[in-house]
Amino acid sequence: MPPRILYIAGYSRSGSTLLDMALAGSGRIASTGELTYLQDDAALPDRRCTCGAAYGACCRYAGWLAARPANEADLVRGIERRGNLRRLLTGTVAAEEARAYRAYAQGLFGHIGAATGAEIVVDSSKSARDAAGRPLALSLLAGLDVRILHLTRDPRHTMQSYVTRGSNWVLEGHRAPRPFETWRPILGWTMANRIARRLGQEFGAERYLHLKFEDVLADPASAFGRIGTFAGIDLGDVIDHVEASRPFFAGHMVGGNRARLRPQTIRPDTGAPARLPRAHALCLNVVARPLAREFGYG
Repeated sequence: MPPRILYIAGYSRSGSTLLDMALAGSGRIASTGELTYLQDDAALPDRRCTCGAAYGACCRYAGWLAARPANEADLVRGIERRGNLRRLLTGTVAAEEARAYRAYAQGLFGHIGAATGAEIVVDSSKSARDAAGRPLALSLLAGLDVRILHLTRDPRHTMQSYVTRGSNWVLEGHRAPRPFETWRPILGWTMANRIARRLGQEFGAERYLHLKFEDVLADPASAFGRIGTFAGIDLGDVIDHVEASRPFFAGHMVGGNRARLRPQTIRPDTGAPARLPRAHALCLNVVARPLAREFGYG
């Protein structure tokens, strides 16, 4: 039986990479990063697992990748993309597609469970366009035990990160900058978090937890205690690790924030919300502020 999946939903630049790395501090949890992109990234010679190896030579993923059918990545993207949510919610995915997706998901998570001995796999693929329906597909089509950890961050902090640093894929040389690069995340944050909350309603209170990244930074012990209770696992070792300010290291993560490329620590922080350029702030207030208030951001 494949291990339970703790799926980190929400939008990028919300702390998911750091949280994913920290949770791997438990010997009973396997961290995977943005696992939905494993086959996409493995097909590109300039992308590597965080262990440093090409995916085709990675000790965790190589064996599974070698046995995959052609064009499976296209199937996964077609099932999980935002435009397919209606079919997932209404149960109208074609039987052949559903069977193929089930084989993909059960094979992948079963392989990771066998390779690591982990009881829980953390998948931080989140809820943007390509993977908006992933937790629903993993649960409904693949029959896996999925719990959604919906991680949010004040959109002002998220936007400041894009304004000051830019896109990770651009920074890592995987694509050229796009028009309106620093404006797209305003709508992206709103859509991704609306979708994550909507899927939480589908999953029900026992399999959905909303957590603000600000709470992780303000009181890590309490936040990880909540995550452990929700996921059904004792995270005392992770809490001890955080409180001792010991660094976390990425093992075999797919994609994610550039923070994965160096050791990370969680440092308590209750800093004030970020200040944005005036035009960005005005646009953010119009598009994202109503939802932000619902999540507890002033």
